[in-house]
Amino acid sequence: MSDSKLSPLLGARNICLHIWPSHGDVVSFDVSSTAALLYLQLTVPGHFSVTHCANPDLSPSGQLPFLTHGLHHVSGLSAIIAYVRKLRNAHNLDGHLTSVQTAQLTARIAHLESSYGDLVNHMLYSLQENWSSVTAPALVSMLPVPQRYYVPSRVRKSHKPRLEAAGLWHVPEVEDEPEEPRRVLGRRKKQHAPNEAHKFKTAFERENVVEKARAVFDVYDRLLGDHQFFTGSETPTTLDVVFAAHTHLLLNLPFPDPLVSSVLTGSYPRLAAHHAAVLRIALPDPAHFPPVVQKSWSYSLRYLIPWPRAPPRRKSPSTVLANAPEVQKEEWRYRLWRWGFIGASVLIAAAYIQFAAITIVIQDGSARARLPLRGGPPPDDVEEAEAAEGEEEEEEGAEAEETEEEEEAE
Repeated sequence: MSDSKLSPLLGARNICLHIWPSHGDVVSFDVSSTAALLYLQLTVPGHFSVTHCANPDLSPSGQLPFLTHGLHHVSGLSAIIAYVRKLRNAHNLDGHLTSVQTAQLTARIAHLESSYGDLVNHMLYSLQENWSSVTAPALVSMLPVPQRYYVPSRVRKSHKPRLEAAGLWHVPEVEDEPEEPRRVLGRRKKQHAPNEAHKFKTAFERENVVEKARAVFDVYDRLLGDHQFFTGSETPTTLDVVFAAHTHLLLNLPFPDPLVSSVLTGSYPRLAAHHAAVLRIALPDPAHFPPVVQKSWSYSLRYLIPWPRAPPRRKSPSTVLANAPEVQKEEWRYRLWRWGFIGASVLIAAAYIQFAAITIVIQDGSARARLPLRGGPPPDDVEEAEAAEGEEEEEEGAEAEETEEEEEAE
């Protein structure tokens, strides 16, 4: 997609970023949504709005975040970053890097989303205390009435296979805790104390998580060094934005079990300071926060009705036509084809109904023409009776002639 087609649309401020809602001190309750918000705030500040959304079905790909820009729909963090880079006057965070540094940056972002993302998801969905006290109540508060009863558990189950493969699925309170004592014949059954094997397994798994967290933080702590941002640059890069988004959720959510958070704040203060530096540049104060589009009552109906994933209709076509005439002309052409198809379908249906009605009337008229008078026999029986009467008359006439001839002969 060329820059010439995207440049007229930037000044209209019709870029809308759909992200998970905020919760507490975090700008969004999702790492990718937070990273997308920070990236747009650093590249196209003042030219986009934010819509809080907890329904991934509204996205063309079924995942959040996603971006709408006129007729363009982009979903996923990597796709959003690639799209925004093509906009005219958008600041390229990685423009000062060499080709080798750009390739290394892409590899490190992939590693970061995999390793650091698993640690954040472990804190959100794996540890039972964090799930029951922070994650589950947050999801319930964001979702409407039907979805809040089953979507949180479904979201948690969707993260389980990946965390199990990474060795980070550890929920001892659910899977390994002893059963509650049950009453037997009116008396409470004796409860056995947890054995040493259970305690050792829990401690070993927690230490394993800590070692994985230290391995990830060591890599980026060495990469950061004494600089404020990664790669020694003076301004944040895409890697800084993605790393700060993960750290933002890890440090600003009130986890009852701060297993990974305590490792970051206790042993890696430079990484915590890096997060603060990125947030200070991207969101210096609440006045610089992008405008938030509030949801209306009709918006909540999309949670109950399976609406198709189609671009929303714009409210002011004349304004968009002035800003992007080639896009509006294309949309108008498709609209004519659509209404033409609907009109042709209606005409064909009306003609078919009319033809079917005429056929029914003709068949009904012919059937009525064949019906006999009231109280008489059917038409076929009448014809047979008349034919039988004619044969009887002929036989009687022949018998009468024979009788006359015999009389004359006598």
